[in-house]
Amino acid sequence: MSEQLGLREVVAMGVGGLIGGGIFAVLGVAAEIAGNAAFLAYLIAGGVAMASGYSYARLTAHLDEEGGSFTFVEHYTSNENVAGLVGWTLIVGYVGTMAMYAFAFGSFAADLLVGTSGTWLRGALSIGIIVMFTGINLMGVRESGESQDILVYVKVTILFAFGLVGLWTIFVGHRAQPFVGGIFSKGLLAPIVGIGAIFVSFEGFQLLSYEYTDIEGGIDTMEGGIYLSIAISTVIYVLVAFVTTTVLSPKQILQSKETVLAVAASMLFADPLIQRAAFVLVAVAALFSTTSAINATLFGTARLAHKVAKEGALPQLFSFQNKNGVPTWSLIIIAGLTAVFTALGTLEEITSFASIAFALVFGTVNYICFRDSDIDRSPLIPGIGLVGTVAFLPLILWHYLRTQPTMFYYVGGIFLALVILELAYSERRRL
Repeated sequence: MSEQLGLREVVAMGVGGLIGGGIFAVLGVAAEIAGNAAFLAYLIAGGVAMASGYSYARLTAHLDEEGGSFTFVEHYTSNENVAGLVGWTLIVGYVGTMAMYAFAFGSFAADLLVGTSGTWLRGALSIGIIVMFTGINLMGVRESGESQDILVYVKVTILFAFGLVGLWTIFVGHRAQPFVGGIFSKGLLAPIVGIGAIFVSFEGFQLLSYEYTDIEGGIDTMEGGIYLSIAISTVIYVLVAFVTTTVLSPKQILQSKETVLAVAASMLFADPLIQRAAFVLVAVAALFSTTSAINATLFGTARLAHKVAKEGALPQLFSFQNKNGVPTWSLIIIAGLTAVFTALGTLEEITSFASIAFALVFGTVNYICFRDSDIDRSPLIPGIGLVGTVAFLPLILWHYLRTQPTMFYYVGGIFLALVILELAYSERRRL
């Protein structure tokens, strides 16, 4: 970059990474699992993300090296299988995230075009947007930073407006009653279980640790940007989740899980014409947000795979670059996996897998920061992050084993495949 980024730009980048499409994709899943306590799931997850952001910032400052999670693990473990498994998990976690964005894009686009998201058109549109951005990235084209910043501001403005209008509708207009059936209508542990489906919404702040040398003020500005972006995003998530679960009944949430935010926006108004306009506004914002997130995540994940391959933790095929410096095979393989995920998986399967993947990675980073007393840090904060990132994992897995065994086997099968891949590749490398 020709100019360094100040705190305002860093916060915009962080918020853009955090609210990259996740709220449009996973809110319905969170509301289905946690009910009226969905806003608490986002609040608790935001606190865990804040503690994890602290660990990322302190480790980056200690090592004085860009690269994020894989770099941290590479420095702190002598076991190549552990570092390799973290690399695999990160990449497949990003694949799940992109599949989630593509699923949301297809759902909103299909609903705008034909009035329903549950058709073959959803899958076709989801795969089509992945193919389109794969082609763009193969040519080495990136969207400009200026347009990304504008998109972030528009997206945040729409979500804040939704939240404020929703609060007015609930507490001034009295057109909806909060907490019908009680806050914990799905049980006391429901918000903790719900974190297992929405934690992927908090993974985006990591990108600030990848390019902190482009930030004016370096580590200090990056750290402030991480905390502010997580705080702003958490406030938006909590506000939007509260309004949505208040204005929509559980039955309405279940019926429109893929496009629940747009449906909730339309329910804030009485006039049918304004209802449709509100639905379209939020749906269009979701389209722009998810396409931008797909492009940026595809670009970053392909280059992450390239870096991991150069370190020997992935097959060398992933390290091949074309004349434009684009990691061709890395991009094609990752895009292909994303298309398979979004075509064959349900929204809940995709988001839960991605959330669990990032929780495991964040938990590893928190553990490293907690254990190393040479790092300039308070051990309490990474300790909170470590407990937070692992506490909900057995609960979400038990929830799926009890209510949706197929989901449990789907998520567990993917992680088992990653372990087998890493061990098989490691043994081949030794030979």
